[in-house]
This record gives sequence, structure tokens and C-alpha cells, in this order.
Amino acid sequence: MSLRTFFNQNKNRLALERIIDDLLFALAVLGFIAVFVDLAGVQSKWHGLFDLFYHACLLIFLGIFSLRSYLYKFILKKRREQWLTALEIVFIVMMLLAQHDNGFLDKLGTRDYLQFAISLIFLIEISKRSLGLDRLKVNPPLIFIFSFLILILIGSFALMLPVSSNNGVGFVNALFTSTSAVCVTGLTVMDTGADFTRFGQNVILTLISLGGLGVMTFTSFFGFFFKGGTSFRSLMIYKDFMGEKNLKNVFSTIIMIVTFTVGVEAIGTAILFFSLHSADFPNLGEQLYFAGFHSISAFNNAGFQLKSAGLYDETLRWNYTFQTTIAILIIFGGLGFYISFNIVKYFRERLRARAISILRNKPLQHVPWIINLNTRIVLRTTFILLITGTLFFFASEYHHSLEEHTGIGKWLAAFFCSVTPRTAGFNNIDMAALSREGILLTMLFMWIGASPGSTGGGIKTSTIAVAMLGIFQIARGSDHVDFAKREIAKESLMRAFIIICLSLAALGFSILTIGFLEPTLDLVKISFECFSALGTVGLSLGITAGLSDMSKIVITLTMFAGRVGVYTIFLGVIKKTVGSQYYKYPMENVIIT
Repeated sequence: MSLRTFFNQNKNRLALERIIDDLLFALAVLGFIAVFVDLAGVQSKWHGLFDLFYHACLLIFLGIFSLRSYLYKFILKKRREQWLTALEIVFIVMMLLAQHDNGFLDKLGTRDYLQFAISLIFLIEISKRSLGLDRLKVNPPLIFIFSFLILILIGSFALMLPVSSNNGVGFVNALFTSTSAVCVTGLTVMDTGADFTRFGQNVILTLISLGGLGVMTFTSFFGFFFKGGTSFRSLMIYKDFMGEKNLKNVFSTIIMIVTFTVGVEAIGTAILFFSLHSADFPNLGEQLYFAGFHSISAFNNAGFQLKSAGLYDETLRWNYTFQTTIAILIIFGGLGFYISFNIVKYFRERLRARAISILRNKPLQHVPWIINLNTRIVLRTTFILLITGTLFFFASEYHHSLEEHTGIGKWLAAFFCSVTPRTAGFNNIDMAALSREGILLTMLFMWIGASPGSTGGGIKTSTIAVAMLGIFQIARGSDHVDFAKREIAKESLMRAFIIICLSLAALGFSILTIGFLEPTLDLVKISFECFSALGTVGLSLGITAGLSDMSKIVITLTMFAGRVGVYTIFLGVIKKTVGSQYYKYPMENVIIT
């Protein structure tokens, strides 16, 4: 039997491909860590051994990679990834040559760029493996949970590197900061702009981007792009993660999400850049980085800021263009990708119908039901919260935290105060000057949060809207709940009340635990901190940095539960009962009131 005939047998081919892919995945993980540590400039007595390990990873990876290329091209006659494979091999060979101190490539200063290219190659290989979810015999919600856990741990160790901070970071503070970034919260125990170096700030920015989009979305984007396909079961798992109804639209939806995110953040960066005063920065590069950092942080509803006082800093406190742009980015990120896509589709169809009616001289065609029920509920709820919040903050904070603003600036500051508690966490006012009414409303808004499928947290706007509709219509004696000429499924109503109950239970647990651990702290401040953590907001009344390590861990767990979702954790832990749908017990009413 010839070699080609042997490998063309489906069983042998799949076995060899799986072995090669597993080896490349393991080497890619080790190589990515090695490149990252090397770029971080970590020096120790083990540096020589580490350097040997680094080169060995590259050489073995190159050998196996070339073997896979040979297998695809010459034996199996497959053209998959040929151009990419050749390019990757060239980068790896150049990287090995550039490692010599007196090498020609090293003298040209290409070493760092080549290392970046190598790390990208390793990342591509890791992302391809993320498409093999069908091989994991795990409850799908647990896959989602573990993806965030892994990213948090990686971020923690990255922030503990000497190059990440000016004075070093302990494990608890690194874990807290990493969780806050991945869960796009914004609560900090260290000053992001002063305590972290540019390398550390870039790590935080990367964690924010990955956490906002979702680890699965990011890795699947690279995996689909470079691999081109996956199994049916993996597609089904991704469909559930993405909330996509049509299986064939999974990859296109992922591309739309990534493209939309990058586009909005780029536009936000440009507007923020021109709204800043160049005299406040040493050079244009620093100004651009400041604008880009806050644009990414705002769209992902993260709340991380480079100024110690946040937007309350004197250079930004009265910069209403900057604050309004941040607020718009927060709203776009908090609406959710599918809501934004639905709105874009509506206007696109309306423009198309208008163009056809003008060009063909025909009556304007009606486009039915493009704006779906979910979009209608989210938009109306968001509008009500923004308007009522602005009016309430304007009235309650007029002589308190808004006193230093005047004229239209007072209204814009009140509008910002209404936007930022909805999981963003930027502060344009002195939080210590908030009135009691303002604190209570902020806590309510933090608990509600953003919308489903967005970068924000909280119980979500649709959850509170469905629950309120259910309460009012059931109180009227109706046996069903309807909105906008559509009946809301009883499953959605039940899920809304479950999410509310679970979130209140999580809040009660975190407040009681921290209250026990920190008996000297005011209960209102503890409650505010826990609401902020569960809602992944990032606003604080100033007690975060002074918490004990155990209290920081409690807040860390609360942030994680808020981002992943208490309901998702509940589904991941409680397995579905098999076969319960095949029978029913007799129904009987229970006395409730």
C-alpha cells in the first residue's frame, strides 16, 4: 500500500490530522507564552534554559508545521492554507535567524516585529482549535464560563510580570484587575494610568477587548477565517452562544460583530482625539493613545480610565464633547450587536424602498416587521431609562454633584450620569458628593444594566421590561403577556423572574459576606460596591482599594458572576434532567397570597 493510499483512507487521515493538530496546539500555547515572556523582558537565573526552550518550541513547531503542509499539498492534494503555511514558515525561519546577536536581521531591528508575527501565528493555531468544541463532552454553558476563567488567569499572570507595573503587583490585585478588565467592570484597586506601564495598560486594553466581545467570538473569528469550517455540533454550540437563529449565518454574524466593533471604536477614537486639547499631552502619540484607550473602554462598557480622577479630572470635567462622545459609545455598546444590526437593516430597507420608488416612479413599498419584538422592547426601555434618569439626576443633584456645572453643561452632565451607571462606570462627577437619592438611583440603574447580547452586564433591560409587563398584565387578570401586537412567550417571562431572583440572591450573599469581613465600613458603601460589581459597572464610593484581600476576592467573584451571568452559571452547574419531558404530574394550585 502506497503512502498516499494509506492516508487517503478516511480513518487513517483523520487520526493523523488530529495528532498533528494536537501537537501544534500544545506547541502554539507554549510558544505563545514564551514569546509573551520574552517580549515582557523577564530576566532570571533560568533565562538561558528558557531561551533554549524558546528555540526548541520554534524548531519543533516549524518541523510539524512543514509536515502538515507536505501532507496537505503533496499527499492529500488539498490546497487548504497553502499561501498562509508558506508565509508562516518564512516568518519562523526569519525569527530563528534573528535570534543571533550579530545577525543581519537583528541589526535591522526586525526582531520585535517578527516576534509579533510569530505570536500571531501561534494565536491562529490556538483559535483553530477553539472550533473543535464538539470534542468537549461538557455542558455548553460551562465552555463559556471556562473561557472567561482561562482568560482571567492569563491576564492575572501577565499583569504580575515586572514589565507590566511600576512597583509590582501582587496576585490578589492582579486577579482583581484582570477580572475587572475581562468582565468589563472598571473597578480598580490600582491607578491604571499611574501604577501600570504602557505594557500593562496594553494588557488591560486587550483583556477589555476580548472580554467585551467574548473570548469565544474572538477565537472563532480567527478560527473560521483561517480554517474555513468546523463540525455541525460546534456550529450548533456557537449558534447558541451567539443567539443566532440561522445556523448558516454564524460565521457572517461573527464577522459583522468584529467589524462593527472595530469600526465604531475607530470612529470614536477619531472624535475623542479631536475633542482633546493637545496642550494637555506631551505629543500627538500620547493624545491618540488616550483617545483610543477610552474609546475601546467606553464601547465595551469597561470604565477603565487613564486619569486618576477619571473624567472628573480638571482637563476633562468640562469637556462636554468628550463626555458626550463617551456616552454615545456606551449606549452603542450597551444596546447589543443584534439590536444595532436590526436598526441598520431597518434603515437600509427603508432607503432601498425609497430609492426604488423614486427611480421606478412607484408607490413606496411597505417593509413589514423588520424591527423585531426584542429591538422594540430594548429601545423603548433604554429610552425611558435615559430620559427619566436625566431628569431625576438633574433634579436630585442640582445643588450637589452637578453644582459646579452651569447652563447646558448641567443637562449634559446629568445625561452622562444617567448613561454611565448602565454598566459603563465612567465618572464625570465627584462620587462622594452624590445625594442619597442619586446613590439609590445609581444602584438601581447598575442592577438593570445594559441589553442582551451587548458588552454590558446587569440583569438586562429586556429582563426588567418583561418582568414589569408580566406584573401589570397578570395583575389585570390577563392569562398572557403581550407587547407591540406580539405575545411574549411564557418561557421568557419565567426566565426573567428567575434572573431577577438569582441576581438578588447573589447581591445578598456578597453584601452580607463583605459586611461580615469589613464591619467598620458603611453598609450603603458596601451595597453600592456589590451592585457595581454584579452590574459590571465600575463606579465606587471610594472603598475598593482599602478592602481586605478576602473582600477583594468576594468582589472578584461577584464581577465574574455579573459578566458571565448568574443564570448561565446556574445552567452550567445544574444539568438538564433527561426524560422529564415525557411525562407530567397532576397539576395543583399553591396558595401564594
